[in-house]
Amino acid sequence: EVIKADVRDRKRLDAAVRGKDIIFDCAAQVSHTLSMSDPFLDLDINCRGALNLLETVRKVNDRARVVYASTRGVIGTARKSPVDESHPTDPADVQGINKLAAEKYYLLYHRAYGLATTSMRISNAFGPRAQVRTGDYAIVNWFVKRALSGEPLAVFGDGSQTRDYIYVDDIAEAMLLAAASDKAMGEVFMLGSGVETKFIDVVRLIEKLVPGAKVEMRPWPPERKAIEIGRFVVSTGKVRRLLGFRPRVSLNEGMRRTVDFYRHRLKEYL
Repeated sequence: EVIKADVRDRKRLDAAVRGKDIIFDCAAQVSHTLSMSDPFLDLDINCRGALNLLETVRKVNDRARVVYASTRGVIGTARKSPVDESHPTDPADVQGINKLAAEKYYLLYHRAYGLATTSMRISNAFGPRAQVRTGDYAIVNWFVKRALSGEPLAVFGDGSQTRDYIYVDDIAEAMLLAAASDKAMGEVFMLGSGVETKFIDVVRLIEKLVPGAKVEMRPWPPERKAIEIGRFVVSTGKVRRLLGFRPRVSLNEGMRRTVDFYRHRLKEYL
């Protein structure tokens, strides 16, 4: 069954969550830049939406397990590396602030009402089946789209900023493990590959996989520079220890799969 609805509509949520054993809350406004240009939209979706879901679960299905797709953006600029769950939270943009608030709601509803909730702070996700209409949502997939379309790949600065890239299949596995484990209830997990990669190295990999791809080095736009965090890599210790999770797909293999997927299905995701 597919229910096409808005997470802000509590009446529609009732039917969606009633009778379900496991609920994955992946509904979100995920663009960092859009959150800065339209903060009230981000607030409405990422805070009100999360609270709507939690209230609905509490009232109609309080035995369900709920796994929340949070973000590494709640951390902001890393003060130490790798980043673990004890790292201070200091989001660099509106989206990170609202996702952090939603995390707090999830913890509160576990402690106050006994809901079986878990939050997964997902690092930079990539892989098949994501929309690639704009670059506001997942930069790696967007660059794959541009390369396959013969459009230039614009790298800001020297591309030395680092991220922890995790393939979508690994994210799905980790969230399933969280949903199945009593140890995950009431917990927050950092979720990444544990591998720190320069952005320019990801771009060069795309260039290698898509012959003819063009890379252009450009100055940082002020609005991008203002929310750039510099360096980021996740500590996978807690998710490995409590859930037994280990990422299976390397960056190279994941990029190969991603390029191959969009090479044959690009028009479906524009």
